[in-house]
Amino acid sequence: MSPRSAAPQAAQSYSSRVGVHRKTGEAAELRKTLKPLMEKRRRARINESLNQLKTLILPLIGKDSSRYSKLEKADILEMTVQFLREIPAPGESAPGDGGS
Repeated sequence: MSPRSAAPQAAQSYSSRVGVHRKTGEAAELRKTLKPLMEKRRRARINESLNQLKTLILPLIGKDSSRYSKLEKADILEMTVQFLREIPAPGESAPGDGGS
């Protein structure tokens, strides 16, 4: 390989590496821009699911949903866990069911 043929090859290799870094930089910039939007969507999904859980669990535990409009997220989760723990497992007889 002559020095003349090596120079264009090196220049081409360098330019392709710079192009990759430029694209990687653009991708990183795009991720940086989209991250807050993705996080906002994630929080919205969590909040919507918690609201649905609240509307499902309050009637099941005998609570008036109008009195519990401003429950904390932790309260909703704790009520749900407590309710689920009290449900008999499949195949288990409920207390006072007359099962032996």
